[in-house]
Amino acid sequence: MKKLKIISILLLVNLTFGYFSWESKPKNLLAYSENIYDKIKIFTSILETVQRAYLEKREADELIEDAIKGMLSNLDPHTSYLSPEEFKEWNQSFDGYSGIGISFAIIRKKITVISVLENGSASKVGILPGDKIIKINGESVIGIKKEDASKKLKGPAATQVIIKVERMGWTNPIEFQIIRDRINVGSITHALMIEPRIGYIKIERFTTSTPNELERALNRLESNAMKKLILDLRGNSGGYLNASVEVADKFIPGGKKILYTQGRLANSYQEFYATTEPTHSLFPLIVLIDHGSASASEIVAGAIQDLDRGLVVGKASFGKGLVQSQYRFPNGSALLITTAKYYTPSGRPIQRDYFNKSKEEYYDEAYNDILRKGKNNITQKKAYKTITGRIVYGGDGITPDIKIESNENVLSETLRQMIFSEHRFFYTFAEEYAKINPEIKVDMNYFVNKFKISEKMYQDFIQLIKSFDSSLAGKNFSQDKEKIQFIIKREMAYVYWGNEARFRINMTRDKELKEAIKYFPKAKELLTTAGLTLTKRKNKI
Repeated sequence: MKKLKIISILLLVNLTFGYFSWESKPKNLLAYSENIYDKIKIFTSILETVQRAYLEKREADELIEDAIKGMLSNLDPHTSYLSPEEFKEWNQSFDGYSGIGISFAIIRKKITVISVLENGSASKVGILPGDKIIKINGESVIGIKKEDASKKLKGPAATQVIIKVERMGWTNPIEFQIIRDRINVGSITHALMIEPRIGYIKIERFTTSTPNELERALNRLESNAMKKLILDLRGNSGGYLNASVEVADKFIPGGKKILYTQGRLANSYQEFYATTEPTHSLFPLIVLIDHGSASASEIVAGAIQDLDRGLVVGKASFGKGLVQSQYRFPNGSALLITTAKYYTPSGRPIQRDYFNKSKEEYYDEAYNDILRKGKNNITQKKAYKTITGRIVYGGDGITPDIKIESNENVLSETLRQMIFSEHRFFYTFAEEYAKINPEIKVDMNYFVNKFKISEKMYQDFIQLIKSFDSSLAGKNFSQDKEKIQFIIKREMAYVYWGNEARFRINMTRDKELKEAIKYFPKAKELLTTAGLTLTKRKNKI
């Protein structure tokens, strides 16, 4: 009871001083505070009664967290309270973590290294993809769960972790001593020339490092004679607002407004402009988006579209135009609270309607074209104009200039079971094949363009599946044969040459990307109409 009384007092003190800071009238403030105090007393009484009399014992901390989340559930879908553990996990996805710099999966009960971060701690001591970690700090980790393995490998920077590794070709396992280091989560997964003079950059998320990663990627591609660029923001759910502004600034001429934010408080109004510092050529630009492109991705796509800097191609974006401010608490938890909406240069809002619908309905609608068309008739949308007078619409994400339907097919239950199996069948098969056939690694271009998965390879793969998963032994795989062969080839490309080869295999079936390339003449024409010169400007160093 003493703890509950302290909670009540703290809540009341915070409320009272909080309202005084807003300069409310004393009489109104007193009446309001008394009303709030009555509600807090009821809340405390209910909390105490549940703890004392409820059928099952419940901890006060857990009940209070549930109450907080219940309060926030009546706001918007993006305001949320994160527990200390949830906030730590959320933060790592943008700010990085301390560890050894590998990605891994549990295959046949062993920690199997899938990829090694370039220049990371594991890379420096010689850890390779395919290595099997069997001990961590002298303790066997065979059969360990993935989340437990992650906890053992992560730790404070500059601390040591000792791992024992099995590797193909070694007679005995070998021990590595690795010093953990700060791991910055990369945001650009691909940056390469996909055709002569055509560059491609895929941004996975917007983090503090994204602008610098993009700068390096652009400089490298321009040195390889890039004259056109596809910026792929498909599936990019967002990140930091400032990072998105800096990314847009790479492409937009100086002095142009990129976006502005506005909320209930006076300090929520902010305007963001492109800097006048020279950066890169105003080359023809195409931005690829889809239903998973949200928030920071929509800031970039919206600015480029409104300013007629490039063409936006693909599917309608998610429609998240709310700005969350972060409030941290002493116990490590945090409140991500919506404090403003953001608007593109033309003044159009991006946020989809979320009123009178559950969070599940709100998210389902984002990815369902039929639901969005039914609830967002174009005649009901407010029209805005780009700088050349093209019509764009607000309140439902970013509608592409060129709509392209993807060729996504629904995976069969059998194929899903194969792909997501803990045995990682496709990777395991590719890894074993690569060890037996190292000569294939000689020519990546031949492999991507001409290599075919033979009938024998396909049958060997099916036998592997049946030998390790009895639930798949009696399945008929014929309807999925073509897809199975494609995924085998894609995983083989990754095992032999890494991410770029896997991307090039995926590209052969990427309808949206292949279609987007056809619209560069239109993107170039748009630049001319907007009065933007193609003359190269001086690059930043």
